[in-house]
Amino acid sequence: MDSEILRKKILAGWLGKAIGGTLGGPFEGVMDVLSLDFYDPVPAEAMPNDDLDLQLVWIHHLRTQRCREVTPETLAQAWIKHVQFPFDEYGVGIRNYRRGMPAADCGWYDNYFGECMGAAIRSELWAALAPGDPERAAGFAWADAVFDHSGDGVWAEVFLAALQSLAFVESDPDVLLDRSLKFLPAESRVRRAVQMAREGCQAGKEWLVIRNEILAAVGMTNFTDVACNLGFTVLGWLAGKGDFGKSLCIATNCGYDTDCTAATLGALLGIIDPDSIPQKWIDPIGDKVVVSDPIVGIVQPRTLDELTEWTIELADQLKDARPVVGPVRPCTPVEAEQAVRSYTVAVDPVLNGAFTAEAAPTLADHSEERYGTWLRPGETNPEGCVLRINFPAAPAKTLKLLAYYRFGVRAWINGKEVLHTEPNAKHFDGFEAPTFHRGGPSARNVPLSTNGENELVLALGPVLPGAHSEETDLVFGFGYPESDMWVPEFFPLHQPVVEKV
Repeated sequence: MDSEILRKKILAGWLGKAIGGTLGGPFEGVMDVLSLDFYDPVPAEAMPNDDLDLQLVWIHHLRTQRCREVTPETLAQAWIKHVQFPFDEYGVGIRNYRRGMPAADCGWYDNYFGECMGAAIRSELWAALAPGDPERAAGFAWADAVFDHSGDGVWAEVFLAALQSLAFVESDPDVLLDRSLKFLPAESRVRRAVQMAREGCQAGKEWLVIRNEILAAVGMTNFTDVACNLGFTVLGWLAGKGDFGKSLCIATNCGYDTDCTAATLGALLGIIDPDSIPQKWIDPIGDKVVVSDPIVGIVQPRTLDELTEWTIELADQLKDARPVVGPVRPCTPVEAEQAVRSYTVAVDPVLNGAFTAEAAPTLADHSEERYGTWLRPGETNPEGCVLRINFPAAPAKTLKLLAYYRFGVRAWINGKEVLHTEPNAKHFDGFEAPTFHRGGPSARNVPLSTNGENELVLALGPVLPGAHSEETDLVFGFGYPESDMWVPEFFPLHQPVVEKV
């Protein structure tokens, strides 16, 4: 490819990324249909966005360390040094790595958020390092995604990196989708959502109809779920028919993870045709690179032009790297043979099915062991159950307890009740999720003993009729109140057993 054309496409990809992230950023997490036709509010510069932030971290780390290849372990070092985001899968990946797990296993182990958007939003760099070489771009993307994702969370970034790599040399949407869909497994929810968007547009359906069909087929309660959001990105692309602003607004107006869907689409459209970006979308954000405060210790580019030059230099530095797509584990609750810790669970009905006891319930004689902080207890305990977890002295007198369970949970620390949530027949609010920064009533600061052993008792309410198995999930654990990061070594009975796939 001509060097000037390549440079122009890379720059337009970063510019489209910044435009889309700024358009969708104010509406992130809104799960209703929107009606945007331009920025609202009109910005004075680009919004900071983790979509771009994390790629700036990779560029900094790979350049300053003079890396000649990209591996999960290489990028894990960048996570630990430079990323202080506690969010969802980011926090779990960092927690698992700090436990001593191999970087390639951090994303699948005990990770409720394994199939969310955090990896899909990091694909552009890998495409720019391997323009026109989708297999190589996909290999880079796999090495990135497995630190904090599993299942479709990994496949989504692999798919997007391949798609955007091909977009450097191909513009026809059908050709691009035909070739990039080959990187997704047949059973992938992402694949299903992308195909629904494509088939709906081919049938001439209105974008709103297709949006609702995608949600009915693959939608989840968490607004960051990767399948529906990638479906919205492709829907905006195809329904917009080459119009940059119209395409981005359709993707954003679908709601959900709006900064991510629009940013990814903006980058794709910029790569396909740099001249497709109207000046009216460029003027409000300018050329400045803006970085979020939780990104620390990096040398950042000042402008998108400088970011483009650094990307081209890094591509030359990594020209001999030949990454491949490795194993992708499914996103499921952790199983006993991979346990990092175990604790006792009473299988008798909890408190006779009612939350009436003032003191922590005593554990029944008949019990079994459970593992991990992400459980699916409702399948075997439809009438409720009690968990008792003994753990050593806490690193601080006050930590944040997370106990996220749809059917109501009470929690006691050392015999004192500290948390009580009521059964919720409806889905949790889209902004609530089993993580410390958006746990809502499921996350509370609690007192702990810093000398000697602590005891946590969780009493789980009965599963409501008609609930799907995934809706019975419990996620619990402790975090630091000031940072909302997981405490990594709270129940260190033994290290996880990691079997090769």
